[in-house]
Amino acid sequence: MFTTLTALITLATPILVDRGEYTIHAEKLGTGTPMVVLPGGPGFTGRAVWGIGFATRTNITSYLFDQLGTGKSQPKTTTKSLTELISLNNTIQDLEAIRKSEKHDKWIVCGQSWGAIVALVYAARYPDRVQHLILTSIPGIGYDGTILGTNLNRSVPDSVSQQLVEIELDTKLTPEEKVSAQLLLITPYYFFSPEDGEFYTSLAPADLFAPKVFIALQQHILSSTDYYDDLTKLPKTKFPVTLIQGHQDPTGAAMPYLLKEQFLSRAKVHMINQAGHFPWIENSDAFFTAFYSDLGLTPPAYVTQYDNEDVVKKESDTRIQNGWPFNYIPPTSNSRN
Repeated sequence: MFTTLTALITLATPILVDRGEYTIHAEKLGTGTPMVVLPGGPGFTGRAVWGIGFATRTNITSYLFDQLGTGKSQPKTTTKSLTELISLNNTIQDLEAIRKSEKHDKWIVCGQSWGAIVALVYAARYPDRVQHLILTSIPGIGYDGTILGTNLNRSVPDSVSQQLVEIELDTKLTPEEKVSAQLLLITPYYFFSPEDGEFYTSLAPADLFAPKVFIALQQHILSSTDYYDDLTKLPKTKFPVTLIQGHQDPTGAAMPYLLKEQFLSRAKVHMINQAGHFPWIENSDAFFTAFYSDLGLTPPAYVTQYDNEDVVKKESDTRIQNGWPFNYIPPTSNSRN
């Protein structure tokens, strides 16, 4: 088993791109059509969407992107603070730097949650470099967060809500400590099943989230002012678009349809039942069936032969051995069968 585990993990290669005052890192995983995968937050490392790259490894080369300040994408010196270096504009240029470094004319651009916003802006500015745009866990573009807040308020128990308030009022905690503690408490309620959410949260490595990045960029979640002009360019673009949303996503099941209506009329929308904000984890079979449906690529065997017990078990075992969904196995964790 350990031989197989080692062989599979070595499919990943670190990509480091010099950006002057800082270095950008992406994890290169799989073989085939190139695709950059942009995680949410802001503040999650590329390891947060490792499950997408791993599940598509047989015919897609994924670049799991660490935004500056997350993972191995870090400043070289302390001349400037992280906050001074982090921006949406720099992030877009960092993605383009990776594409050029890897010498891809075009690539699939896949964004999840906050990563969907980054993907949209990148696609608007570099439409000729986008082979296919895939967005999932789509947040409200131009909304002030009231939909997300309302949905979470309905599902979060009063006891957890009280803990969130207590954390916010705790003067002994730094802003970064507050964000981290609150995120840990509320993440399970982004899932269709909070019990599943607690389980998967327990499997996450401790460095999966960088609160300083969230704090530096959170204004872009609350307002689209800084990138709305970019979005208005999207109707004139030609690349195909696939939107995948969980029916029970607290950001709102209607969000892909609003995005389609406003900016991307040609987009194909796929809704995943019994899934919240992480459909590739919560309902993997349905997610990757939708994922491959519009790409023009041959889906992996586990997608097309979903009724073949041997095929399904082989993929399931391989994922478990590799620490699905984050390529990380906590020392005390018990994997589900």
